[in-house]
Amino acid sequence: MRGKKSFAYYFMILIAAALLFFGAVNIYETRFNHDVFYGNIYIDSFPVEGLTREEALEQLGEAWQSRLEEVSIRLFHEDRDWIFDHEDISLTTNLPELVEKAYLTGREGGLFARIKEIAGRKDNPLYFVSQTTYKTDALEKRLREIAEDMNLEPVDAVLSFDPDAEEMFQITREEPGRTLQTEAVLGQIEAALARGEFNFSLPLSFETKEARVTARDFAGKTEKLITFGTDLSKSAPDRTHNIRTAASQFNGIILEPGEILSFNRLVGERTAEKGYRSAPMIVADKSLQNAIGGGVSQASTTLYNAAIRAGLDVIEFRRHSFPVSYIEKGLDTTVNLPAPEIDIKVKNTKDSPVYFRTYYADQKIYFEIYGEPLPDGRTIRIRTEEYETVPAPPDEIRQDQEGRYVTYKDEKYVHVPSRQGYKVRVYREYLEGDKVVETELLDDHYYRPIAGIVYVGVKERPVVNPEQPPANGDESAEG
Repeated sequence: MRGKKSFAYYFMILIAAALLFFGAVNIYETRFNHDVFYGNIYIDSFPVEGLTREEALEQLGEAWQSRLEEVSIRLFHEDRDWIFDHEDISLTTNLPELVEKAYLTGREGGLFARIKEIAGRKDNPLYFVSQTTYKTDALEKRLREIAEDMNLEPVDAVLSFDPDAEEMFQITREEPGRTLQTEAVLGQIEAALARGEFNFSLPLSFETKEARVTARDFAGKTEKLITFGTDLSKSAPDRTHNIRTAASQFNGIILEPGEILSFNRLVGERTAEKGYRSAPMIVADKSLQNAIGGGVSQASTTLYNAAIRAGLDVIEFRRHSFPVSYIEKGLDTTVNLPAPEIDIKVKNTKDSPVYFRTYYADQKIYFEIYGEPLPDGRTIRIRTEEYETVPAPPDEIRQDQEGRYVTYKDEKYVHVPSRQGYKVRVYREYLEGDKVVETELLDDHYYRPIAGIVYVGVKERPVVNPEQPPANGDESAEG
C-alpha cells in the first residue's frame, strides 16, 4: 500500500510540474516570445505597445516628417525675407537607434529577469525621447551671402559749388551705411534651435556705419570772407578784356586745406590762341609796350588782395617795378610767362576748403572768397605804411641815332619817365570788434627809383628860306 501511495504522490508531482512547464511555455509563447513591443513603452510620447519595430518606425517616421516640414526659419528686414528649411540646418534624428533600444526592453537577461522587467512596466511606463541634431555651417554661409547683398557703405555728404547759381552752395546729405551683424544673428538662431524651436521669425540686426562727412560738417564753412575789386574804368577795351579773361579762370575754383593755387598754372600762358589781346605791359627797360596779354597783372593783384584779406597765405609773389595806378603802394603784384616766369601762389592754411568767385561789374573786376570765418568773430584789416621816399636819379639822355623816336636836336621823346623810389610796409591786422589783437608784417618792399630814359635827335633842323617874290613878267596865280 505504501508503495502505491508513494508512486501516486510522485506521479501527481510530475503531472503538476509538467502542467507548470507547459503553462510557462504557453505564457512565454503568448506573452514574451513575439516581435512586438511590450506594454507601457513610449517613444516621444507615442505608445508603441503591440507594434513591430517596422510599424513603430513607420509611424514615428511620419511624425518626424511632419516635424521636418514644419521647420521654417524666417529672417527678415523691411520688405525682404529669407526662408530656411530643415535641409539648410541638416536636421537629423536618432529615432532608428531609439526604436532598437526600446525594442530590447524585456528582451535582455534571463527569463525571470525579463518577466520581472515586463511586469514592472505595468505601473511604471518607460519613456524614450529622441534627440535631434543640426548643423549651422550652410546657414552661416547663406548669412554671409545675405551680408554681401545687404551691407551698404556710408555715403558722405557732398557740398557742390556753382558760383553762377542763385544758391551757390548746395548740400547733398550723407547716408549712413550698415553692416549685417552676422555673428549676432547666427547666435540668436542657434539659441532658438537649442531650445527646440524650429519655426520662428527673426529680424536681421545691422550695425550702423556713420558717414565720414556729414552735412553738419559744412555748417558755417561757406561764409563770404571777402569781396575785393579793382577799377578798370581807365583801361582800354583790350586791356579790360585780358583782365576779365584771366580772372574768369578762378571762377568756381575750390582750394582744399593745404593746397596751393598757382596763377600761372591755372591761367596758363597768355596767347592770342587763348583769346588774349595786345595791350600795354611793363617790359624789362621799365617802359610800357604793347604785348599779348598786357594787363593781366591787375587780375593777379586783385587775387592777392582778396587772399590776404580772407586770411590765406600768399607764399610767392612779386611787386611791379613801380607803383601802379589801380591799387595803393605795396599791394600790387605782377605775373609773367613763359620767361622769366613770375607767379603768385596762394596757400589755403585753413582746416576747410575755400571757394572762389570772380565777376565783372560796374567797370571793376571782383574776386570773392568763401569759407570758414576766423574764430572769435575776428576780422582782418590791411594797412600799408609808406615810410621813405627816394628821389629819382637824373634822366639818361640817349641820342636817337636811328631816328626811331625823334630826328632833330631840338626834339626829345620820354621813353621811360623818371620815378621816385618808395619803401612800403604791408601789415595784416586781426581785429576783435574795433580792437587790434594781432598784427602780422606781410611785406617790406622797396620800389627802387627809376632813372628816366629820354631820346633826343641828332640832326640839325634845316633852315627854311622865305618864299621868293615872283620875277618880272611872270603871271600871277590869279592871272
